[in-house]
Amino acid sequence: MPIKKFLIVIISALVLVACKPATNDSKDLKTVENHFSIITPNGAPALSLIDFIDNEAFDYEVVEGSDVLVSSFVNADKDFIIAPANLGLNMINKNANYKLVSVITWGNLYLVGTNEHVNSNKIIAFGEMAVPGKVLSLVNQAFNGAQLEYYNSVQEVSAALLADSANFAVLAEPFLTITKNKWNASHENPLYEVYDMQELYATEKGVKSYPQAALFVKNDLLKKDMNGVIEFANKMASSITNYNKNSDALNARIEQIDLSALGFADEELIKEAYGRMSLNFVYAYDCVKELKTFLELFDMQLSLDSYIK
Repeated sequence: MPIKKFLIVIISALVLVACKPATNDSKDLKTVENHFSIITPNGAPALSLIDFIDNEAFDYEVVEGSDVLVSSFVNADKDFIIAPANLGLNMINKNANYKLVSVITWGNLYLVGTNEHVNSNKIIAFGEMAVPGKVLSLVNQAFNGAQLEYYNSVQEVSAALLADSANFAVLAEPFLTITKNKWNASHENPLYEVYDMQELYATEKGVKSYPQAALFVKNDLLKKDMNGVIEFANKMASSITNYNKNSDALNARIEQIDLSALGFADEELIKEAYGRMSLNFVYAYDCVKELKTFLELFDMQLSLDSYIK
């Protein structure tokens, strides 16, 4: 049976299972003969592993920045890599021994300000050469060509905004929620959420949003344990779908695990911000248009052999 049809059969079965009360069944992977190793950047992508961090079948690593992710692609030292879609596909173009499985996050950037009228004011942001900078440059016309100033990290942007060093800033969840809470505790005037950057991108490009973080699998593992790969991917999809729809299940799961293992110190913050982190598991073959459109921002093309079909 072709892989795509087999996946559709599995997904159909999961839809039927979803009608039953939600349970954390990710510990019951029957086809896994060996440990799977996974690496993910911190932030929203790490939450895709919320149902796997106490599963003995998996070893996971949460990292900051892209250098370690690039090293994993080069050395092929992880079974699965969660990474920015453009980064992973660029590494595959450079002969990394991986394939794209799915997109798991779809952008969580928001423009906030001390008022709702950006006009040509300065906007501070982060990730000039990465996704945030590319998206901001694309939609800057909506701000009448605002002056853009970049910081090294979203944390620095948040600190500068809280210190009243700028009136407008681009922030990503969960740092947007963190910043709002700190702002409300230290300022009398409100902090406005001026634009949802994903909506601006969608209007400009004619797609629903842009693929940000994605799941990649080592080619050797595909050959060795295809069933295990499919089962893991489908359980991740089921997990994300469950918590997007069922906040009670999400809250119960957060109370059950040590969320600091994924790099989050504030459980209440994640309960509050999860729904705005844009986690949505979509297989690569179902979002080819979105991937191609997104890669245009980086002058890249989507190779037909770079993803699982």
